[in-house]
Amino acid sequence: MAWGWWTSSPSGETKPESQPQQLQPIPQTSQPPSPPASTTPSQPPKDSNDNTSNNNDDFNTAFPHLAPPPPSTEPTTPHDPLLPSTMSCRDAFDSAFYCSSFGGHFNDIYRFGQLRSCSEHWADWRFCMGIKTMSAEGKVQAIQDRYRKKEEKIKAGPNSEDVWSVRGEGEKVEKPFGRASEW
Repeated sequence: MAWGWWTSSPSGETKPESQPQQLQPIPQTSQPPSPPASTTPSQPPKDSNDNTSNNNDDFNTAFPHLAPPPPSTEPTTPHDPLLPSTMSCRDAFDSAFYCSSFGGHFNDIYRFGQLRSCSEHWADWRFCMGIKTMSAEGKVQAIQDRYRKKEEKIKAGPNSEDVWSVRGEGEKVEKPFGRASEW
């Protein structure tokens, strides 16, 4: 059996070859091959973009879930400065992992008297991982929409605003720690 750099003798001993095989260079031509001459010079050349767009249309028809979204005609909503425009996937994962841990379950039992579901935390993490491929403008819009929906959901149920009211413009607190500055 020969491996290229080893040869076997009839006695079964293997020994290295004395001369390795040398490769012969491939001859190169001085001029590249020319395309065949066209017999109908009056035809305009085909636009490669038409063929590409036709292929894209066929692909998008066959796989509509992979097709890009149609261009939006509605005006973009301005960013709400009260809602966050960034989201940390690490913080979302840490929050979900803590919720699922023993310490998180202990806090649930202590604070609420029962275990609470961690599905909202995991949904936040999946959402954050899902927006990684969006454009910067799309990310900001999606994050603010998510926080807006979460806020509406919280306000729809019982919450602290049933007891406390939100301060208005004229109800600003002056020197909340006034005694601490006197020391």
